[in-house]
Amino acid sequence: MLSCVHIRGYRGLRNFTLNSLGRVNLLVGANNCGKTSILEAIQILASTGEPRSLLRGVVRRGERLTSPNGRQGRVSLSHDLSHLFYGHEVVPGQEFEISSDQSGALAGVLVRVTDDDGFKGASPSLPFTSDDEVSIGESEWTLNINWYGDDGAFFELPINSLGAVSFDELRHYPRPRSTPNTPVQHISTAGLSVDEVTRMFEDVVLTPDEDLAIEALRLIEPKIERLATVGSDRRSSYSRERGGVVIKMMGSAQRVPIGSMGDGMWRLLGLALALVNAEGGILLVDEIDTGLHFSVMDRMWKLLAEGAEKFSVQVFATTHSRDCYESLSTIARIDVSEGSQVTIQRIESNRTTSVAFTEQEIIAASDRGMEIR
Repeated sequence: MLSCVHIRGYRGLRNFTLNSLGRVNLLVGANNCGKTSILEAIQILASTGEPRSLLRGVVRRGERLTSPNGRQGRVSLSHDLSHLFYGHEVVPGQEFEISSDQSGALAGVLVRVTDDDGFKGASPSLPFTSDDEVSIGESEWTLNINWYGDDGAFFELPINSLGAVSFDELRHYPRPRSTPNTPVQHISTAGLSVDEVTRMFEDVVLTPDEDLAIEALRLIEPKIERLATVGSDRRSSYSRERGGVVIKMMGSAQRVPIGSMGDGMWRLLGLALALVNAEGGILLVDEIDTGLHFSVMDRMWKLLAEGAEKFSVQVFATTHSRDCYESLSTIARIDVSEGSQVTIQRIESNRTTSVAFTEQEIIAASDRGMEIR
């Protein structure tokens, strides 16, 4: 498990450290204080040897550039790199670093813009908006990605004159190794896609791990008996909807689409499946309480904590909800440990370290009705 995470120069985090981390960690704080950026940074740190992990946050945030590519008026898409760096600028020497103490050894990733061969073109003029259309020129700038530690890896991605990495370039880039060092699952505020949920469920169906998915849904509807996925030909139309999974209720022969049963069902199913698929690694959840009524949060945390222990997963989640963090005291009370397996990390934009609340402090804050967001 990660005991601490240090972030330097990534997005809006100039110099920031998460300390005293446990098995389950809830990040709280005001809007735009960096909670989502911390989740993205942890994903990059853990994804040794997978350069595409660097750009997943770019895709989720819609940070892309468009430009004509000279092929019969077609338009090319690029990943805008500027927002990955503190100061929103892509220039040689710009860099960010994410590191952690893992089992007593320092490991991390250093990402740097270089012009080792000498930049001969015009400097990229940033920022662009997603609707800008400009010509892509040749650039001799390179994005160096260096994971260091026991399992190091080094990659280089060419940067075009927009200060971006083109989709076409990544399409031809070698795929990462099939088994990453640390499995990572990231659930955004929008939740998992239909394809992600169905793929994960099909990986666990008819195994003991399937029970966790059913148990999660029973937090909302105790009468759920079984789950099943529909054929790929029938779920193609659900690509942007919450479908692809049907539910059988006790005492009924009718199959009910999961989309008919509310947002909370989809959220809990995604949490359970992502937890299983993150075995031995890390689960990241942005706004974990999305779609969930406060009355189920105690049981949600208990299910998540027990599953994290069973599958050796470290959990990082964010919230703006007081109900969400107060309900965390339920699992904090179960086993108050010296090392604090459950923590709340308060993120403040004017501080360089998080304010960590231990299990004892979480319980005390809940009992006294203290505001810790």
